[in-house]
Amino acid sequence: MKTLWTEKYRPKTASDYVFRDERQKQQVESWIKEGFIPHLLLSGSPGIGKTTLAKILCNELDINEFDILFSNGSKEGRKIEWVDRLITFCQTIPFCAFKVVIIDEADFLNPVSVQPALRNLMEEYHATVRFVLTCNYPNKIIPALHSRCQGFHVESVDKDEFTARIATILVSEGVDVDLDTLDTYVCLLYTSPS
Repeated sequence: MKTLWTEKYRPKTASDYVFRDERQKQQVESWIKEGFIPHLLLSGSPGIGKTTLAKILCNELDINEFDILFSNGSKEGRKIEWVDRLITFCQTIPFCAFKVVIIDEADFLNPVSVQPALRNLMEEYHATVRFVLTCNYPNKIIPALHSRCQGFHVESVDKDEFTARIATILVSEGVDVDLDTLDTYVCLLYTSPS
């Protein structure tokens, strides 16, 4: 095995992504059709597919790889110096219609220095850069960022859909699986605290 299954089987297109809410599916399809996204704040529990959705949007909108900056807020975004890197990225002309900054775990961004600086960047470069923030705890994002982003809460996937997806992956990897055992493990995942 050379690739983690989480990456190997990560959905690449909106049609592969499992939406829990039909309105959200229609919204994503609308953005793709229009070739445009607003600043987004994707929230939901850990491992639910927020980062995957951000990557799908970049893929479906055919954003040039050099026009995408991916950062982890829990690692890079705690110090104001990190904002200098964002400014440099935002200042260059995009290859496509716009650039995308994906900030994973944005709820870990410093709310006193980094989040207000990000608010300013969203305003200053609104014509050429879109920001997609993912977070588990939207209450840790300052109101000024909430007001500049379209909120998009990603709901938990249905337990049966989740079980079916895992079963499909195991079968394609040649793993013998007892469906009752698999169902038991999935039930434990859904009942254990996050």
